[in-house]
Amino acid sequence: MHCEQLLLSLSNDKYRLENKFHYHEESLIVLANERNDFMRQIGFIPDPVDAKKFEDYLYTQGTLVRMDRHNAGYNVWVFDEDKQIFGKQELSQYLENPQSKIYSDAVLIAKNKRIKQEKDDIATPEYKVVFSDQVVQFPRVTFLLAICILAVSVPMLLDDEKKVSMVSIFGLAGQGMGLFSNLAFSTQPWRLITPVFLHFGPLHLLFNIMLLVEFGRMIESQRGVVKFFFLFLALAVFSNLAQLFLGGIRFNQGLYFGPASTFGGMSGVIYGLLGYAWMKAEFQPELGISVPSSTVKFMLFWLVLCMTGILGPVANICHISGLLMGLIIGLLPRKFTL
Repeated sequence: MHCEQLLLSLSNDKYRLENKFHYHEESLIVLANERNDFMRQIGFIPDPVDAKKFEDYLYTQGTLVRMDRHNAGYNVWVFDEDKQIFGKQELSQYLENPQSKIYSDAVLIAKNKRIKQEKDDIATPEYKVVFSDQVVQFPRVTFLLAICILAVSVPMLLDDEKKVSMVSIFGLAGQGMGLFSNLAFSTQPWRLITPVFLHFGPLHLLFNIMLLVEFGRMIESQRGVVKFFFLFLALAVFSNLAQLFLGGIRFNQGLYFGPASTFGGMSGVIYGLLGYAWMKAEFQPELGISVPSSTVKFMLFWLVLCMTGILGPVANICHISGLLMGLIIGLLPRKFTL
């Protein structure tokens, strides 16, 4: 039977949801939209025969996996995010020597284990149905960042005094805090990050929240909480420092270096997430990160539009530097990348 996607190694595979799951040998075929958001991709297997053998081996190790049809092979997913590192290590070893006896032996062991499990299920009439499409991993870091933005920016938009107070606490540049007056972050290191929470207009706030949720949810669900958090830190610090050191450059009767004006916003990080997702989608599609070409074109158009000055004062250096940092991180080899 031809199949597009493979959900493997469910211990209670005896029970099927009508018209939704179909058996193929000892594997389970699942529709394309049935991905559990707790799942983590661990790699790619080019040979579908080898994919079945690897499934059996991990089943004997107590690890549930699923394989999605992709081009000439299968993307491999583990159901438990805590098994991601283990799964990657096992897959790497398997790809080095898929003909090893331990994998061949695992086929028979897995078959016997499934038969035993089926007998146990019959002896114990306990019906278990897992609605995997209803289990959604909460994008914790993305949600926390959105809450921080709202907590800082909403009071700023409602009260001018609050705006002055928030900028004085969280800002990185401005009167008395410029490059040639006082590097406040030397004694207040949180300022390297916190300007991303400052927003000076309702549309600025709305668009950045929407784009953060869109990119953040996608990347965090595929790369995990820790990697996404460090990606955010890298993008925030780099784009903020770039704006601080280069944002005061003026071309007015010659080149002029001065302190950067007050700036804020999550846009530098968002452009960094765009660059990261763009490169991963192009060069490492097995990670499961994708971004529509229309989104890339729109964001680049908006970047150029901001640089024209039509939209008023904009932290363009922050946007450009965030995008460049995201592109660079996205291009790093998998063993070094976030």
